[in-house]
Amino acid sequence: MKSKRRASVFAALLFASFGCNDDGPTGPERGRLFRIRVGGDEFRMQATDPDTIRLAMDNLAGRNSKFPNGPIAAGDGGFNAPWSWHFVPESVRMVDFSIELCDGTPSYVESHRAEYLASGYCPWGARVVAVE
Repeated sequence: MKSKRRASVFAALLFASFGCNDDGPTGPERGRLFRIRVGGDEFRMQATDPDTIRLAMDNLAGRNSKFPNGPIAAGDGGFNAPWSWHFVPESVRMVDFSIELCDGTPSYVESHRAEYLASGYCPWGARVVAVE
């Protein structure tokens, strides 16, 4: 009886450790961190939406010219230092076009942060340069 119980516990632990492990995002707690270049500036964007992650990976590979678009929040979010803002990971999307009002370089966003916190950010010239 004890050996049967041990085998069941071992199987459950093995399944929990390896059986359901994948490298793709499974919820808001997981995602991918991308390094983005705009002109001479760089910033980091964390994304949790699977389609956004796929499109950012395609951008890195040169398969599209999409750019990030979405709301930003105050603070570096734990990943966008030295900037005092960050894209909201679950809300950022990769898009083909956007209004000009939200375009700009990361340094311009930094110096006009209140405006971008209210309107969002969409750096038209942004390109994904790395996955971190």
